[in-house]
Amino acid sequence: MFEPAAFFRYIKYPKYEIIQKKETNIYTTALKIYMLIILFFGSINFINNTILSQFFELPCDVSLIIPDSLKEHQWKFFMMVGIISPITEEIMFRLPLIFRPIYVTFSISSFIALITLNISSSKIATAITFFLLILFIYKLTFRYKASLFTFWNSNFKYIFYSLSILFGLGHLSNFEYTNTSQYFLGLSLIIPQLGMGFILSYTRMYYEKGFVICILTHILMNITAVSIYLHQI
Repeated sequence: MFEPAAFFRYIKYPKYEIIQKKETNIYTTALKIYMLIILFFGSINFINNTILSQFFELPCDVSLIIPDSLKEHQWKFFMMVGIISPITEEIMFRLPLIFRPIYVTFSISSFIALITLNISSSKIATAITFFLLILFIYKLTFRYKASLFTFWNSNFKYIFYSLSILFGLGHLSNFEYTNTSQYFLGLSLIIPQLGMGFILSYTRMYYEKGFVICILTHILMNITAVSIYLHQI
């Protein structure tokens, strides 16, 4: 069961190791966190769409626009946004909260491979980059794992905050901006993602099988969004 009081205590003083992670049912916990995030998303979006939009021209959300190449294959779009994207983001932002050479390897490799894909649009180049990075980064992190573990333990607060905030800031790319002032408005529009970043980072650290709960919650969020969008078109 997700406990808001425990959440606020933890994000105030994030600790790398909890003596005993809390055991919980992964499905019911994921569902409860999903409902909490939906409520949070809804509240912030209501404020943005009913109040903020009265005073400012908000940037357009383009995150769910189907690429021309996928318009005839909406199921691929559904899988990409609803399943693949959440898993990838959890690998990048939640998996490395706990230091293991393999966790850090997959996180960094996924991040750089995603950038490669956006730049080159070549799946082959992305795959080659990903596998080469896995070999290089794993060897490097494994060699210095004792020092890196000490670094994680000593600087976990900053790692926790950085990954949670970067997750939210990454969603600035969901919007199309027509003028400079809209970039500042974009920060208000990603408040739900910032909140979600902290909630899922806490979930990762606080619960047994927290990473699995994060993935399930994130998938539920994205499936909900993409299902509503596809139903409307």
